Amino acid sequence: MSLRFAWKLCASGTRRGLDWQAQSAEWVQLAQAVEYAGFDDLYLPGGPGQPDSLMVAAALCAHTRRLGLTLSLPAEAMLPAALAATLQSLQSLSAGRVRLHLPDSDRGSLRRAFGEVLNRDQRHERIDEFLDILQRLLQTPATPLDHNGRYFHLENAGLGLRDLPPSPLLLDETLGAERIANRADLCFVQGGDVAQLGETIARLNRGAQAAGRALGYIANFGIIARDSEEQAWDEAARQAQAFAAPTRGKRRRADAGVVEMLAERAEHPARRSEIHPNLWLPAPAESPVLVGSYSQVASRLRELHGAGLDQIILNAPNAVREVLRFGEQVLPLLRPEAEKDTRIGR
Repeated sequence: MSLRFAWKLCASGTRRGLDWQAQSAEWVQLAQAVEYAGFDDLYLPGGPGQPDSLMVAAALCAHTRRLGLTLSLPAEAMLPAALAATLQSLQSLSAGRVRLHLPDSDRGSLRRAFGEVLNRDQRHERIDEFLDILQRLLQTPATPLDHNGRYFHLENAGLGLRDLPPSPLLLDETLGAERIANRADLCFVQGGDVAQLGETIARLNRGAQAAGRALGYIANFGIIARDSEEQAWDEAARQAQAFAAPTRGKRRRADAGVVEMLAERAEHPARRSEIHPNLWLPAPAESPVLVGSYSQVASRLRELHGAGLDQIILNAPNAVREVLRFGEQVLPLLRPEAEKDTRIGR
């Protein structure tokens, strides 16, 4: 299976000062650039500070032909029966191009933003019940569902649903190996050191195999790819200025020997935050960034694929420019030209 690529639509990537009524045109422009460049999917984050991923997906269905749309929606934001109906509508509009990511609400402030007051154990009980209802409603053949549980009560739910292929489900690795093995189609893992990533995927695979299932794995990375390695690290240094003040002295844990070795050989100051060759950690709360020449970035992507990743979600400032740069300079190193031109997004 070849490595798939997605681009992340970030609200922060919208041009400053742009009137909110014009933002939808920015999203359409980015989606069309992502499709033109040969990406497989566009990832639509959800939650506080982000546009409604369901509505953005609906709008972009009409402006793309083959691009997959992976939308992220906290389970607290919508009832499972309503979400099932909305997903079916989106699947019809998009000809089956929509996937659903239910993020872990224990991370960050998602639960507080949506009024969730349950404790951790209750939230896990609720997400299990939520997933059970959602997946039963979306299974074929479509049948009405009566449900009387602790958190949800339904009568004749699912009336009007059709026999459509269900949207693939993405769950975060932090939701637990057993839940992922039994419920998820794909697992969203934390990007980082390649060896640690491989260990995480191997552990999750063991749980999935015990449940008689197979999982795909996705991770998020920033990207700075340039003509030369020096140009890429110069750009990383410029971006580091935005993180330096609030994060000085704090760094996500990486193998101490690797960090020391990289720091000793670093000729560029930004490389002191390099946690793996061509993987830069700008700040503890940020995703790692692929930094290097086009061939170096392509080599690192192959290494990540070898560690078990099936899809990588990329992001960068000046999104349209970087999307086209990646499509023109990096994708041809990873993918035969014929495959790039005929690939169908899911």
